[in-house]
Amino acid sequence: MNNLFKVRIFIYLVLILTISGTFTVAIPLRKRDQPDGCANIRASVDASLSGNTTLNIKYEDVKNCYTSFPFDLQRATEVIESLKGIYETFYVFNDQAREPTVKGFDYRPINLSAELEALLKKSYTTDFEFFSDVSQIYVDLKDGHTAFTPSCYSAFFFFQEIWLYSTVDCKGKQVIKILQDDVDPSNNQCEVITIDGTPALKEITNFAKNKVKNSRDLGVRFNMALSSLAFSGGTFTINPSFVSSSLFSRRITLPESDSITYELKCNNSQTKTVVRPWIIINNSFNTLNFTDSKSYFESICLVQNTQNTQQPNVPQSQNSEVPVTLSTKTINVEFPNVEQVGNLDNFTIFYKFNNTGVNTGVVMIPTFLPSTYALDQNKFHTDLVAAFNNFSASGVKKVVLDFTNNGGGFIPLSQFFNEIFLRQKNFTFPRDIKINDVMSFLIKEADKEGQGSNTISFSPNQEQSIVTGQPFQNADEFIGNNEFKRGGANVKFTNLFVDILDDSPINGWKSPWTNKDIIILTNGACVSSCAQTVQYLSEQAKIATVSVGGFYKKKLSYSSFPGGNVVTINPFYSQINNITSNTTDSPPQIPKNFANDISMFSFTATYSETYSLKFPDMINEFMFRPADHRLFYDDESIINPSKLWLEAVKFIS
Repeated sequence: MNNLFKVRIFIYLVLILTISGTFTVAIPLRKRDQPDGCANIRASVDASLSGNTTLNIKYEDVKNCYTSFPFDLQRATEVIESLKGIYETFYVFNDQAREPTVKGFDYRPINLSAELEALLKKSYTTDFEFFSDVSQIYVDLKDGHTAFTPSCYSAFFFFQEIWLYSTVDCKGKQVIKILQDDVDPSNNQCEVITIDGTPALKEITNFAKNKVKNSRDLGVRFNMALSSLAFSGGTFTINPSFVSSSLFSRRITLPESDSITYELKCNNSQTKTVVRPWIIINNSFNTLNFTDSKSYFESICLVQNTQNTQQPNVPQSQNSEVPVTLSTKTINVEFPNVEQVGNLDNFTIFYKFNNTGVNTGVVMIPTFLPSTYALDQNKFHTDLVAAFNNFSASGVKKVVLDFTNNGGGFIPLSQFFNEIFLRQKNFTFPRDIKINDVMSFLIKEADKEGQGSNTISFSPNQEQSIVTGQPFQNADEFIGNNEFKRGGANVKFTNLFVDILDDSPINGWKSPWTNKDIIILTNGACVSSCAQTVQYLSEQAKIATVSVGGFYKKKLSYSSFPGGNVVTINPFYSQINNITSNTTDSPPQIPKNFANDISMFSFTATYSETYSLKFPDMINEFMFRPADHRLFYDDESIINPSKLWLEAVKFIS
């Protein structure tokens, strides 16, 4: 058999497999002079393991690895059809996203299905180009709970060794500066004049506008692109491993070039140029178990690779899309005249100022995901009340609640926190979910089968009516008959509901502080369930708010993406399968989950939406809520939050 005949047979087999829909492995596509980047990465790993050198993953190798797989129209079509079906059926903001931009926010209206469909008419060479365009559409939604990130093109993290911040001086001049230079600390606090030839402020603004997705407020996204202190793991850091900090300096998507050039001005001296390459490490799920492009695709890009195991019923998780494997940059922060008087599992850290004239206290709330909460919620609630009792007993009269860089967490804890400061019938914002034939079927079957946690996203007995304050009696009562005009379409939603909470251990507690004694401090990166708490306390308890950072003379939100709850698609579909496999009824056509075949690093959707209590027709996600007061960072407060605490408390003193 000659070689030409072998080639023809191979081509025929490829065509047959492709037509039959069973061809799932992309054939690496490289130019003759293009090296196998995946193989080069493997060689670098082997060299480091042998002890001959430190691991050095090169930018060009990652780029060549990512771009070595050809565009497959059939594969792309299956992905698009699956995405359209999933988000049209389950994404609660699918129709609202088409509405005009809300004044004060910065995002564009998106017809998600139409824009996904339009990608199939574009001309692509590589699989990477196609998936990059899909991912960008989801970035443009500016919905922090909704993400599309394939494992294939998020297997490596890229970070700079320069961390940036922004200051505004007394004359209103806003500049970008270096917070920390890991290579040359003498550059710390130097002004950054340009970045890759573009004025630094403009470059960071453009990045925040186009590449950061976790707030509808551009000023907050600007803060998220830059670095700021966060309390994580019992210490202050400038790049904690969650969604809301240092996004310009660390990325999960392939940067446009292998380095960044900074033009600096230090101590009013002449400018100097600093060039920093991207430092590249592998993502935690990427065990580097490949030898070349083909094995990379099989081990990283296809579904047998490790999946995101986030539980769908943990509604407000800190959905990370930044390097969780990076070592954090710890900052030694000293607070003169400040005494720590309590700490509950690094969830609430209590401070008291000495010698300030007014008995001022601070409660830092850096997360709603304390490590011990899920073990015993009632005990944690009891301990939280006791902690506030002790804080009150210390004589504190004025309180700053600092939610800076809080990445969210458990909704029940967020709701209970509200009750610490305001006891009323409605202790949280009401929610609803989208209703259609598929959702009605799933809810009714879940109610009929009573599978509890196996179908928690669809079980009406897990929720209580906002109207009656009682659990729903059946599926029909939960589903209701509500129809609204959204994005030019008539869309149905369930009756309003809230979570059923266990008996509250808060009885006997009464806050010793009035709303005039408390102020909320954030940098806008108080997200998810944190956003639900601060919006509730501002709207219902009428507690004043102050935001830090953003753009000079532009209003800044004090929270971002309150959403409702987020589901991760794969475990969400496991619940769907639990329902459909136990029913004798014929289900409606349920959208296919393409992630059964393609490995996803992050694949999520906002599943429920929350409404304002003050303005019942307003969806919290699409309400512009600027802070009552405003502060800006300076060279001291960027590394010492006590400076901001003292400035914040002046607004209520």
